[in-house]
Amino acid sequence: MPIGLLSTIAAVFYGGTVSILALTATFARRRALRREARSTLALLVPGRVVESER
Repeated sequence: MPIGLLSTIAAVFYGGTVSILALTATFARRRALRREARSTLALLVPGRVVESER
């Protein structure tokens, strides 16, 4: 497979994963699920700071 195709597939997969996590972190009904989605997003998106929920 050409490197361009692999890069495109990886970018689409990464973008989809981040989008699903962002939606979950915003709209999930359970607080624990929102917290887990935010912590996973912090790992995938550089420079993002996790805010602690109290």
